[in-house]
Amino acid sequence: MKTTDNIQRTTEELETKLFERFGAENHFTVPEGYFNSLSDRVMSRIAERKHRRNLIWRWTAAAVLAGCVAAGGMLFESHYKAQQLEAENIQYIEDALDYSMIDNMSIASYLTEAE
Repeated sequence: MKTTDNIQRTTEELETKLFERFGAENHFTVPEGYFNSLSDRVMSRIAERKHRRNLIWRWTAAAVLAGCVAAGGMLFESHYKAQQLEAENIQYIEDALDYSMIDNMSIASYLTEAE
């Protein structure tokens, strides 16, 4: 309570000093017709902000879409390369078996002996 009383007293003292120095006269002026066009100016600024916000969302959506397309392209390319590499490996193994002239029966008996 002591602080509240102290604050109130200080405020009253400042108010008295300001009143003594400047009086009750209004020292602030507003340009002629300021409040007549205030609502129009406020509404135009709100419209600008909405337009700006819409532009930001559009650019964000475009960036996300471009990122998705790029990521999809990279995934497709890596999957295609993996399939291509697998096909090349199978072809290499088949060629190696053909050059070594090992028939399927020999391979099957070798694999069963290894187990």
